[in-house]
Amino acid sequence: MSKKVKQSKFLTWFTKITAFPPTYIFFKPKVYYEDKITSKKKLPKSFILVSNHTSLMDFPLYLMVFFRRNIRFLMAEVLMNKPVLGWFLYKLGGILANRDSIDFSFMSESLETLDKGESVGIFPQGRLPVGEKPFPFKPGVGMISLYTDALILPVYTDGNYGIFKRARIVIGNPIDARSLCSEDLPEEEKAVAITEALESKIYELKDILAKRVGEK
Repeated sequence: MSKKVKQSKFLTWFTKITAFPPTYIFFKPKVYYEDKITSKKKLPKSFILVSNHTSLMDFPLYLMVFFRRNIRFLMAEVLMNKPVLGWFLYKLGGILANRDSIDFSFMSESLETLDKGESVGIFPQGRLPVGEKPFPFKPGVGMISLYTDALILPVYTDGNYGIFKRARIVIGNPIDARSLCSEDLPEEEKAVAITEALESKIYELKDILAKRVGEK
């Protein structure tokens, strides 16, 4: 699949609108916020959505939860290289992140998207969990965040998807990446520090969700 296939805003919105009723029934999402102040604030104009990765369903969930925003998600080659599915995902704004090569074009495409005032979605684990053990975050998200003024929006999903289930999401406070690392560090170490801080933040949101659900 050619990486030159461009997003179709028409197809993106058509897909969102037509898919909203069935996906809402499937997910029945319950959205929580890190605190009451966050819930009353508008989201940044442009942001990097950073989330844990539980299922291929994470992508359609976020298309619905952030319905009014155009978020271009980084997606693995295993999906993007499929003849029909890959074309469709490119048209929905998917950005190829090839895990099996040293091609870092996903970084420049992500930065170009953010420079346009749009948003990028990243699942830093890169792979779905095996059993109960999730993969650690990869530093690509840290590198991207160093070269943009866009804020990071941490989000946690419990992955509780299904007709008779209900997905729960926690949206954290927007974060300036530079607040997560020392200015004295080399670029690579900054990226690692940012990535580690974001991983901790996502699991902090998980704990917040457990507390909120437990209070009900």
